[in-house]
Amino acid sequence: MLSSKRVQAILSLVIAVALWMFVMGTVDPQITYTVRSIPVEKINEDVLEELNLSATLEKPETVDVQLRGKRSDVNEAKKGKIRATVDVSNCDYGKNEAEINIVLPDKVTGVIVDDISYETAIFTVK
Repeated sequence: MLSSKRVQAILSLVIAVALWMFVMGTVDPQITYTVRSIPVEKINEDVLEELNLSATLEKPETVDVQLRGKRSDVNEAKKGKIRATVDVSNCDYGKNEAEINIVLPDKVTGVIVDDISYETAIFTVK
């Protein structure tokens, strides 16, 4: 019975799946994952509003972020809300450029932002 090629193929598949589940469950390997199209949010706009000014984001509207960490931690980050923010409180009238910050969910630890598609945002204050 074990000499049948079909039985050997099924047995090999079952063993491969069992080993894969063991490795994924116990080793928790490092992975890299890209989260796409995260909207860029302006923060601290109230400072500009006090001066009767407003900021209009020119580019980028969204960013892609590459995360690296243990598989379980990266999956937890993907479930939560990842935010891309730009602080407009220290900007002057006219064109401005400010750093984009990536904010991971609070309960996520051990995840590193490896890469971001845009490091800065360009916006106009009027």
